[in-house]
Amino acid sequence: MAKVKIVYGTGGGNTEMVCEKVAGVLELNGLEVEMLKAKLTDPAKIGEFDLLIFASPTYGHGQLELYFEKFLAAAEAVDFKDKPCTVIGLGDPKYDRDYHLESIKIISDFFKKKGAKMIGLPLRVSKYPISSLDNYVQRWAEKLVEILK
Repeated sequence: MAKVKIVYGTGGGNTEMVCEKVAGVLELNGLEVEMLKAKLTDPAKIGEFDLLIFASPTYGHGQLELYFEKFLAAAEAVDFKDKPCTVIGLGDPKYDRDYHLESIKIISDFFKKKGAKMIGLPLRVSKYPISSLDNYVQRWAEKLVEILK
């Protein structure tokens, strides 16, 4: 059984909601999923996984959620070379039309710099995620299942 770890930062709960949906789809398809709040997670203790997902909303003019930003800075010391990874990013263009999904670029650039193996395309959720959960988010998670099986 493939093991997936999802490390996420969330302020208002939208990123957590999306991660819970992804985790539910993966678990229904026989994968083992562990969700880890960036605020409470030491990057050096993530452990073994078959896929690592980093998730963060974008705030202001292209900034990561505060605790996820701190987590990512601490993760600089972790070896991600050839590790399978992907990204979930949320944002709302009402805050900044040009950088509202910048978290995806920041995290993707981090993984590339660390030599991680990017799996699939990042999940991009623009605006309030409720209307995307049972279609777009679910389909994205189902594609991950196909990749991992």
